[in-house]
Amino acid sequence: LALSIPFIIFIAASSPHLDVANGLCGPHKNTLRAGQCYWYTHPILKRYNLSLSIHLAAILPAGLLAILQFIPKLRQRCPAFHRWAGRLSLCLSIPGILSVPFLLDRSFGGGLDTRSSATLLCGITLWAVIKAWTSARARKFEEHRRWATRAWMWLGCIVTHRAVMGMFAMYVSLAGPKLAASIPCPEVWNMVDNGYETGLDQYIAWSDYPTCSGMAANGMMEERYGLVYGDFLSSKPEEKVAALHLAFGPAFWVAILIHVAATEIYLGRKGGKGLRSIRLDDAMERTAQLVNGKGAKES
Repeated sequence: LALSIPFIIFIAASSPHLDVANGLCGPHKNTLRAGQCYWYTHPILKRYNLSLSIHLAAILPAGLLAILQFIPKLRQRCPAFHRWAGRLSLCLSIPGILSVPFLLDRSFGGGLDTRSSATLLCGITLWAVIKAWTSARARKFEEHRRWATRAWMWLGCIVTHRAVMGMFAMYVSLAGPKLAASIPCPEVWNMVDNGYETGLDQYIAWSDYPTCSGMAANGMMEERYGLVYGDFLSSKPEEKVAALHLAFGPAFWVAILIHVAATEIYLGRKGGKGLRSIRLDDAMERTAQLVNGKGAKES
């Protein structure tokens, strides 16, 4: 349960984002969401808003239900709830996972490192979810719980990823020489427009990104890019975001590696508390089935 606390906090913090237009992308002046919100609130490119809405609406409740699945006393005392909550959690997780690839081309720069790491996580967790479902249907309960543990511990890397990304962004900001990220001009425009107080400040900002200068506020300029130095300690929102763009993909790979390794170490422990609990639950469940079967025959 201690491992689930950061996951619960993450879910609670993400819940207001279910309303993309007003929650995630409401009045976002002087925040780091302005660039991404260009795509999420785009009047024509609606797939980003739709994909994000499906992802959040499915994966957040699925995550909450999954946390309940790992409470031993709840499994023992309310087996029916455990079964139905598990089915609902697994069903919700599938659209939550499948909606992610439609966002990757615009997520934190949409580079190869971002797309490959997120696609890998989607692939392995979808595989684990399917294995958990099929093993439960085959009444292989220990195998089912192992795969369910893998699925949600692997998905839990999104929480670790945020911490690692912050550390990498600080490294990018402090270590020399400076690195730069290529950011679409509409994102730069949205950050400059929302992050600077005066027209003079905006004019000076645009002089730093000549490839984006002269872009109309409502212009379709998705294929033009500005080169922005990454500095998370900067007062400029676009430079903070550039540091996160540079850190996102590598941090995702590190977080996936940490969680895959930690999961297998946990599942491989002989005599570990978690596995003892799983075996005890299995024994109790099999005993209950035998008793019920015997009682049915006698009657």
